[in-house]
Amino acid sequence: MFKIGDIVVYPGYGLGKIISIDEKVIEGKVYQAYVFKPVEKDTEIFIPMNSVQKIGLRPIISKERLKELYAILAREEIKITDGNWNKRYREYTEKLKSGDIFILASLVRELFELSKRKNLSFGEKKIYEKAKELLVLELAYCENCSPFEIEKKVRELLGS
Repeated sequence: MFKIGDIVVYPGYGLGKIISIDEKVIEGKVYQAYVFKPVEKDTEIFIPMNSVQKIGLRPIISKERLKELYAILAREEIKITDGNWNKRYREYTEKLKSGDIFILASLVRELFELSKRKNLSFGEKKIYEKAKELLVLELAYCENCSPFEIEKKVRELLGS
């Protein structure tokens, strides 16, 4: 699936690189695994190859799909999740953990719109910032430019 040097997205950790493919023996069983190094952290994560699909490890977005993603950020009509704060927070957390860049983009859009209507709670602000950070990092890598440039582009698309 992936090879050494591939840049991939690990839901919950974000963007990183496959630095090696190792064999590990755990409880007497031999596992082939990717060694993943997150871009923003000085750590390595062992990902058994048989868990890749369950974990949601994926390649970064292709340049061909950028237009579709930017359209989500620029969308004017957006549905705000109903329910009490607790229910919204759980839904937002699940979206954040999904690792799907299109879900992240819609989460950023929704929380931005919500912030125009009311002050976001502390938890909502944290989720908004984390979703935006993950989105910006991946897009910066895809477009081969700085996160600052992408952040500016995202703000313009959101209308802020």
